[in-house]
Amino acid sequence: MPSNKVVLPAPTKMEYPMLRGCYVMLHVGPGLSLSSEGVSGPPSVVAGSDRFLLNDDFWIERLDGQLAVRIQESCDPPNYGINADQVDRHLYAFLRRVPDVEESQYEGMDELHAVVALSRLVHPTSVGDRYCAWVLHYGSSRSAIKAVQYRGISPDAFISNSERDWLSLDDAETLRQLMPWASKKKSMLERVHRAYWNHEYAMRSYCLDRRWPIVVSGLEALINAGRDDSGGQFRGRVRQLADVFKIQLSDDELARAWKLRSKLVHAEGFLHSFVTILPKSEHTKLYEKLENVLRSAVRRCLIDAAFSDCFRDDASVKARWPI
Repeated sequence: MPSNKVVLPAPTKMEYPMLRGCYVMLHVGPGLSLSSEGVSGPPSVVAGSDRFLLNDDFWIERLDGQLAVRIQESCDPPNYGINADQVDRHLYAFLRRVPDVEESQYEGMDELHAVVALSRLVHPTSVGDRYCAWVLHYGSSRSAIKAVQYRGISPDAFISNSERDWLSLDDAETLRQLMPWASKKKSMLERVHRAYWNHEYAMRSYCLDRRWPIVVSGLEALINAGRDDSGGQFRGRVRQLADVFKIQLSDDELARAWKLRSKLVHAEGFLHSFVTILPKSEHTKLYEKLENVLRSAVRRCLIDAAFSDCFRDDASVKARWPI
């Protein structure tokens, strides 16, 4: 059976002396329905200008359809004896110029991952590691493309609410404010750093049974000040955090959230087993509130240094969030 893949001649340095290599992460999705646009507005960062610059080296762009298909072909399994009719399924892509000097393989791609993780603090999307590539001569229609594949991690990210699985123009503007944190040279406060990565770990976990304790741990990273009465600290301080961001969380909901976290951490059962603590119909709703508090708090910490200082150490936490 003949292959439908196009074999391109390998470019040489002499052919493209001015074209730089780029790392690319595709955001692949089913497309944008009219009903979705009616709820949340048009995805301006996709449909607007050709390129949204985050800084001199990073940007968001809707790629040429041919390039997007070639990247997907590079990253998808080749199968055997089967023709896969590839179509352009990407919404947009995150791009980063390959640094002139990299101390380790794909070091620049690591920073691109950090940008995508930061973007989920603004608005969670499902863009993951399944379609990561190195375009050797970005801008050339004949550039070679190398898939950047990862082992031992989830290649996908999951969002609990799929109403809008893309960044708006306003979201991209906020992400631009967060860009300094993509650099390895800029360090977050330790508590904020732990909370930040717990948020990303939750996005990489499919089962709500796993996401629940991870998000609670992310909140604990911010608000725990000592080991005494961890449940009381969680209930008292997360409610105060929720009030700051106008997220409606009652004392009863927080008590149930903590009790479920403890049951799950100690493997006393699965989430659906604890209907006497919280009805199954309420699981996702309460989880999304907890996730939203964590996301909002970490995002504010990275934008507002004074707010971040409220989590500098135990004394700072106790002073700003008394219980």
